Amino acid sequence: MSQSPQAPAPSAAQLEAEIAEARSNLASTIEQLKAETTPQALVHRGVAKVKGVFTDEYGGIRPERVAIAAGVVVTLVVFRRWRRSRRCHCH
Repeated sequence: MSQSPQAPAPSAAQLEAEIAEARSNLASTIEQLKAETTPQALVHRGVAKVKGVFTDEYGGIRPERVAIAAGVVVTLVVFRRWRRSRRCHCH
C-alpha cells in the first residue's frame, strides 16, 4: 500500500488570515441578525405576512378572505354585546 502524502501544516500567517476572515464573517452575520430583529423590521415582516393573507400573488385583494375576516369580527362584536346585555344589572 502506498501512503498518501500529508498536507503541509498551515503557517502562522495562514492561520491568522483564516481567523481574521472567520471573525469578519461572524461580525457580518451578527450585524445582519441585529438588522433583521429591530422592532421596525419585525413590524414590517408582520404587516407583510398579514397583507399576504389578504392579497393574491399580483397584489390584488382576495374578497373571500376579507369577507371571512369581517364576518369573524362582526360575530365577535355581536357575541360580546349579547353577553353584556344578559348580565344581571341588579345591585
